[in-house]
Amino acid sequence: MRSERGYTLFEVLIVVALIGIVSAISVPVFMESNRRGALWSGAEQIGATVRSARLKAISQNTTYRVMFNCPAANELRSLVVTGDPAIDDDAGRCGETYEGDSGTVELPGGVAYDVEDTTELVVTGRGIFSAVGGAIPATITVTYGAATRVLTVSGTGQITFTDVQ
Repeated sequence: MRSERGYTLFEVLIVVALIGIVSAISVPVFMESNRRGALWSGAEQIGATVRSARLKAISQNTTYRVMFNCPAANELRSLVVTGDPAIDDDAGRCGETYEGDSGTVELPGGVAYDVEDTTELVVTGRGIFSAVGGAIPATITVTYGAATRVLTVSGTGQITFTDVQ
């Protein structure tokens, strides 16, 4: 009598083929989900930095700046305006930390942003924004591969997100 235990080669090949088909379908979906998550996370980090700077400016009744590409490309920080031009206008200001400054915000790998001509956003103690080198409303385009998400910052600090596919 033949033993009925175990699997035939044909049955094993069918299972391996099914696993391969499911993997071939799910891996691209998983990768796209990771890209979209990184894009959204990066855009939210930028928005959170802008919101945090506005909150600090209003609560402390002082001016803050959100500096782009500070201290390095594709990074940003919010910096308190001390009122001392020797400190505030120093070329190395991004590398220095004073009380009230935020840490460096590093976006997820592969995520980049473009602020067009704007080098920084300035928010007063009344919560009003202006853009240095650009105009309000300020547009920040966040990209990851072909996916794009656009942040628009109004003069009153309202942030709107628009997804572009």
